[in-house]
Amino acid sequence: MNYHAEFALHTLMFVSRMAAEGDFDTPHQLGLRTDQIEKIMTLSTQEIHEMAATTKARYLRILFDADALDTAMQVCAQRIRQRQLILQLLTAGASLPVMRTLFGFTSADTAQYRKYLNLPKADGRPALPTDAQQVNIWELWKATDSEPLGIAERLLYVHHHTGIKISAIWPLIQDWFAGNLDGHA
Repeated sequence: MNYHAEFALHTLMFVSRMAAEGDFDTPHQLGLRTDQIEKIMTLSTQEIHEMAATTKARYLRILFDADALDTAMQVCAQRIRQRQLILQLLTAGASLPVMRTLFGFTSADTAQYRKYLNLPKADGRPALPTDAQQVNIWELWKATDSEPLGIAERLLYVHHHTGIKISAIWPLIQDWFAGNLDGHA
């Protein structure tokens, strides 16, 4: 089966399934008439397979909307980057308040990710960093002022340079900025 026949097979199966579920709009958007949709619905899987494999006519064509595809790829890249940040933050000890502020997470969301990462349950409030650690955290945080980083990236930067869990860094940052942090700052 050549690539055209393979594509035709999957598209015809898709049309058949959509129509069987009562969705005639999608097949219509693909350029099919109602009578054609009804005929495709009456075909068995084997008949659709034979139709796709034996027909030499090029009755199917695909055309991408390049601008829409670029947008979809950008959105996908943003979602992948956000998922990576979430995993990095949780691995670095981010707590529910951090995840709620940055990503709108619920306790169930946080627990689900923690389970996915096979992380132990949160161990309560972290110990407050020493005065020297707090000074170091502040200096590292301020060092990122000129960088185009969001709060999540800045927390990870400080964590990576200090080894202190984000759950211990977060209350300090919240106090220093009087709780005026959101996920976009």
